[in-house]
Amino acid sequence: MKLNSNIDTLSSSDYKLKTKEGMIFRNSLSKKVSVKDVLKDIQENHNQSWYDELYERNKDYLDDIALIYRGNNITYREMFDNIEKYAKSLKKIGLGKNSEIPVCLSNTPEIVYIIGAASKIGASVNIFGSKFSKDYITEILKGTNSNILFIEDNEYIKIEESILNSNIDSIVMISLRDSLKNNYNPYEELDSNSNLFINRVDELKNGNNKIISQSEFLDFGKDYIGSTSENVDLDDDFIITYTSGSTNSSRPKGIVHSNRSYITVARYHNIDLNGGFSLKPYTFLALIPTYSNSNFMSIISDSLMQGSKLAFEPNYNPDSFLDSLIIHNPHYVAATKSFWIKCAKKLLSEYKKKPILLKNLFLAFSCGEQFEINEEKLINKAIKKAKAGVNVTHTPFSIVKMSEAGGDCEHGSIFYTLFRSYSNLKPSNRNKKVACGMGTFDFVEFAVLDEEGNRLGNNRYGRLVANSPCTMKEYKNNPQATNKFYITDSEGKRWADMNVYGYVDNDNKVHLKGRIPNGKETLPPFYLSQEILKDTKNILSCEVVEDKDNAGLFVAHIELQPNCKKALEFIVNSANERCKRLLEATSSKLYFRVRSNEESFPLTGSGKRDVNALKNEKISEKCVIPIINDGKVVLKKYSEEKGFTKKKV
Repeated sequence: MKLNSNIDTLSSSDYKLKTKEGMIFRNSLSKKVSVKDVLKDIQENHNQSWYDELYERNKDYLDDIALIYRGNNITYREMFDNIEKYAKSLKKIGLGKNSEIPVCLSNTPEIVYIIGAASKIGASVNIFGSKFSKDYITEILKGTNSNILFIEDNEYIKIEESILNSNIDSIVMISLRDSLKNNYNPYEELDSNSNLFINRVDELKNGNNKIISQSEFLDFGKDYIGSTSENVDLDDDFIITYTSGSTNSSRPKGIVHSNRSYITVARYHNIDLNGGFSLKPYTFLALIPTYSNSNFMSIISDSLMQGSKLAFEPNYNPDSFLDSLIIHNPHYVAATKSFWIKCAKKLLSEYKKKPILLKNLFLAFSCGEQFEINEEKLINKAIKKAKAGVNVTHTPFSIVKMSEAGGDCEHGSIFYTLFRSYSNLKPSNRNKKVACGMGTFDFVEFAVLDEEGNRLGNNRYGRLVANSPCTMKEYKNNPQATNKFYITDSEGKRWADMNVYGYVDNDNKVHLKGRIPNGKETLPPFYLSQEILKDTKNILSCEVVEDKDNAGLFVAHIELQPNCKKALEFIVNSANERCKRLLEATSSKLYFRVRSNEESFPLTGSGKRDVNALKNEKISEKCVIPIINDGKVVLKKYSEEKGFTKKKV
């Protein structure tokens, strides 16, 4: 059974959205467009580099603003000029087609310049993070065939030892101040707490003749007179990014994508196929780490492919996320749910003192993790207080409606179907008891498989798999993991694994329900968490993990809704009661670890909840279990539990 019944054709209906400027009309298709025809057109007429596609799309709008950085507006003309300067210097030092260039930069305009220049000369970029392990960073650097590294001064300080142990002999060092206009930062006071906007290049150059500044690198190629353009195909390697580190934060897997991934998604975000309205007037915020494919594909690449404005935020910190929204006032932001929850708490706590308004923000996406209705409710409350999006929609938007986004780095951002939820006449979030699912593009085929590889029908849990032109080429230097990435179902069809439990609802929307573990488990933890999360009024978030040393012992890490009035004993006992059937059926036991709103959950470098950190906590003195003592519910610590007679409530 093919779950995506609309895989062969695209359709649309008229749609219009009120704005203060008048009406934005949804562009109707005069006829259905075959997916096969669109993909054929991409192959025949867009068989080129990412850079060439980007230029062709924007060559008639060169004086429009492309990049925004702390008050500095950079036009598309200036952006392409800077890309050309980078390309000249790269060519002069001998790099070109098949070169792989390592990059460790934050979200600044320079990330676009180096990626664009590498694409123009036919090279690829390997974008890694400073939070990877020291040995792994050295391994990455040795695995590239270029001896030059582009790195931010703040990042260099963290990984200097790894660089010294590699074969890198030229280091182009970039400061966060390099792209400030006249070296002026109008948000100096807000940025002062981070200490990121201090130019350390000259200081680090002392005693290290491998380091040169960005200006010195660009001066080197000024007199290059050869061509900087290389013939490139859709399937040529373009970029290596990394997984989020959910399973191994110190050694996330490198993911190789070709030009085809980004050009295909860009084509399907065009008005005639996406069915939305033009993205050109709006500002996207690049916030997610640059080594994440989600940041490059869905923020950097797609905003520029649509001729939008792209604002850069180099400070990736949940505590400063609200400050970032105030600084940039964007229309579109993608961040993890942990960032959004932190932001919502701040908005609500500060509202009585001084209301913070986010009137442009009408496209807020949660990426990287499933979003529960409990969490959506908190954020809806906060963004309504902030009047989010009223400059565009007249009324604050609802993240329940707008959280239809996502996708993993291996598959590309196949669920970033902008504006589809606006145009859905029967929105999947009409049932407020469940979070809305994720829609996807018509060129994506997906299914849910059971353990034997049989395709499951709607509303049945299983392993989520998908195929599309945006699927990665391979894991870099990891053929074993690449082979495991592909699954053959019972009918012999080959799929790319998403490695998560999920289901497809009756509206053909995908719902994620947690990662599939490497080893066996007593029962999938999400079965317990979804029972616990049925208390939407009192419980905000829940992550259930199984003790890795004691099969059948589970810990539910829960965070309560802010201003929750119910007694903790009542909340925990009620949650335990809802899980009783599952626990008894599997002879399992459930403990609760209540995390405070201030403490919340530990995060990985990519901003997702760190499940490994939760597992490493094991069952500790912070864990409790509800017990009946003298007819009352009592929460006892793990070590105290044995001293009490356990009775059913």
